[in-house]
Amino acid sequence: MHMLTDERIKLLDGTAYERDGVGFAGTKGFPGGFGRGALTAFGEPAVKAFVQAAIDEAVKLERAMSQLRSKKRIVVLHYAPVADTAQGESPEIFPYLGSSRLAEVVDRHGADMILHGHAHHGSSDGKTTAGIPVHNVALPVLQAQQPASVFRTFEL
Repeated sequence: MHMLTDERIKLLDGTAYERDGVGFAGTKGFPGGFGRGALTAFGEPAVKAFVQAAIDEAVKLERAMSQLRSKKRIVVLHYAPVADTAQGESPEIFPYLGSSRLAEVVDRHGADMILHGHAHHGSSDGKTTAGIPVHNVALPVLQAQQPASVFRTFEL
């Protein structure tokens, strides 16, 4: 991590950063499932702790988004915030690919787009319930596109 920060790369872990009129908010996120399939805190203490970790990541994203003052806003995550961009993965692992709790935060605060990875065999594009574009930029997804690429560009 010090190698990255020594080179002035900003790590977004419940934090925000603004540059040239564009605000970035981010956190890692956590698994937990999507929509009606989201895991809730019931039963065993280990399950409750797992759900709490997902809630904690959503709270970190909430804090980061509340720091942004720019009109253009991008959310950066590791885990997927919507099931759309997990499509293509085995349905059995969907709950481990992300959490809709993250999308709920973004929908409340508003953003121009969300970028994430983690769903290596997922789909490249989706939307939150409020219509915010979500883009899966995991390297295997980018390389599966025609033509294959190691990056994607977006216009705000």
